[in-house]
Amino acid sequence: MSDKMNHPAIQAIRHEQTYVMMKPDGVKRGLTGEVMSRISKAGLKVVALKMVKATEDQIRAHYPMQDQEWVDGLGEKGLGTFEKLQLDAKEFLGTDNKSEIGRSVAEGLVDYMQSGPVVCMIVEGIGAIEAVRKMVGHTLPFKAEPGTIRGDFSVDSPVVANVEGRAIQNVVHASVVADEAAHEISIWFNEDEVINYKIAGEDIMYGKIY
Repeated sequence: MSDKMNHPAIQAIRHEQTYVMMKPDGVKRGLTGEVMSRISKAGLKVVALKMVKATEDQIRAHYPMQDQEWVDGLGEKGLGTFEKLQLDAKEFLGTDNKSEIGRSVAEGLVDYMQSGPVVCMIVEGIGAIEAVRKMVGHTLPFKAEPGTIRGDFSVDSPVVANVEGRAIQNVVHASVVADEAAHEISIWFNEDEVINYKIAGEDIMYGKIY
């Protein structure tokens, strides 16, 4: 391997890690194998894997519950879906305050993520974070493209979810950026749970073969 290929920046790209979690609805629907199959077929590899019953502390650490801007963002998204359908959020939710709606959504996430087991994964490979995000699709199922995991296996509505006082059920979570991936991996895994290995065909997918 050339010195350039050994450069830390190149190695970081080749071995980028992201956090992927099958949410309770995805686990209960038996979609874990489907998601892992798509990850593997894309040329990425799962280097850590376990099923857990998430604790409230883990969930509150996973989501930035104390970040008011994040909470307000949840509320704004909720209000936006009501406005798009020309519905009065106050009529259905009892408030049109973005902070109150956002806090309700956040607490719904805590309940949702404790409603059943989750499957936690660390996925590694070239550009793993962006690759998995494209594979997973838009957070809101009705906006997810066909061919993505959420587009193929989820049809939930944020309006219906808000009115019913629950979180959107969208099968799977995947980290958005590197800092988030590192933070989430630290919550759900210990360093000794990560296994380094080579997958079949790795040299063909990632190496010069001519």
